[in-house]
Amino acid sequence: MTISALFFGVFFANFNPASESSTRKGLHSVSLPVCDISSIADMHPEEMNPVKGERHMVQPPAGSMTLVCCETTAGPLQIAVHPTWAPNGSERFLSMVKSGYFSSKVALMRCIEHYICKFGIAGKPMLNNAFSKGLADDPNWLPEGPNYRVNESGVKRFAKGYLAYAGSGKNSRSNQLIVALNDNELLGGRDPWEVPFGEIVGHTSFRTLDNIYTGYGEKGPSQPLLRKEGSSPSIAKQFPLLDYITSCHVVDDERDALV
Repeated sequence: MTISALFFGVFFANFNPASESSTRKGLHSVSLPVCDISSIADMHPEEMNPVKGERHMVQPPAGSMTLVCCETTAGPLQIAVHPTWAPNGSERFLSMVKSGYFSSKVALMRCIEHYICKFGIAGKPMLNNAFSKGLADDPNWLPEGPNYRVNESGVKRFAKGYLAYAGSGKNSRSNQLIVALNDNELLGGRDPWEVPFGEIVGHTSFRTLDNIYTGYGEKGPSQPLLRKEGSSPSIAKQFPLLDYITSCHVVDDERDALV
């Protein structure tokens, strides 16, 4: 097992809905851990200064970062947002965070085991319009094409914990995002909306990734339903094990020191 595998390893298995439904329901009502990284200076050196190696296929663009804390029903997620990775994508996400958008209770709506989790539709439908306009695509810093899915060291292109947008064409990024639940060789190398703008950081956050409920898979609440109802009581009744983001806020921003 590599050092990276140890550092970013799996701590929790996904629950089986048939046998663990009562346990999952209980998780939504108990006290969960909180974000435990209070500043960028407290981050692991490999996360403060990401380099090509056992986690990143290529050298990520250098530059300042913003540390975000998101609370979810599966536990806390801390996100290192890198404006140099994807300027437009990172700015849109930070605008959503600072506006309080995620406090509307955003459903983790399409979470597929060992693949990705899709989220972003507001828990209050009226909030979607503010971030529905398509963003101009950012240049991709990951190598593109089928010849670059895995590098010479066996590192896959789209690392576990990378965050990007969902999309459907040129300049189509809006308010729907994805986070990788496992290393993935297919993402990030073809579609322009899949350029990563940040990554999950910290042991606690990687435990949360492994704890997100994936039992609904492709059969979770549909986009039209969520856009119409938001995170409504009826959706909670239909999908009682669904996880949600309940808030996000900026913890630290290196750009503040440059002002």
